[in-house]
Order: sequence, then C-alpha cells, then structure tokens
Amino acid sequence: MATVNVTPLAETDLEDIWTYIATHSIESANRTIEDLMKTFNLLADNPALGRDKPELIVNVRSFPRKKYIVFYFPIANGVEIFRVLHAARNIEDVFADYIEGLNE
Repeated sequence: MATVNVTPLAETDLEDIWTYIATHSIESANRTIEDLMKTFNLLADNPALGRDKPELIVNVRSFPRKKYIVFYFPIANGVEIFRVLHAARNIEDVFADYIEGLNE
C-alpha cells in the first residue's frame, strides 16, 4: 500500500476547509474531507498524475479536485501532501509568502 504523509500546513488547510463548510453543513464538510482523502490515496498510487509546478517550488506537483488544488511531493512509495488550497485563491501569493517566510 502506498504512503500518504500530510504536512502540518496541509492538516491546517483541511481543518480550515472542514470548519468553513461545516458552518453550513457538517455532512458536506465530512464528505469534502473524505473526498480529499480519497484523492490523496489516488495520488499516492499514481504520483505522476498531477502537474509539475517548478515555478512554485522545486518538485511540487498539483492536482485539482473539485474546488480545491492539492499540492504534493512524490516520495518513495507514495506522496507527501504539502497544501490543499481553494482554487480561487491566488496560489502564487500563497507560495511566495511561504518562501519569504523560509528566507527570514
């Protein structure tokens, strides 16, 4: 079985997604998280499915799922889920802020 590692940033993203959706429907929030988890497993089994995004971070790949984009790194025997962001967000700014934080 392939490995799925979820970074603390991605865990926070998932919590934020669940909390936002749960304000309208807990069932919908649960379904959304379950769907994303299935997507993580799909990516772990097929790490080349996503698009390479070197303009964001070296070796990061992206995979759209409904209203979200999963950013991940292929690793030995699976994937590491780096971020899960709403597709309407300015992705370049999110990654720029992260890179700037590393340089401080």
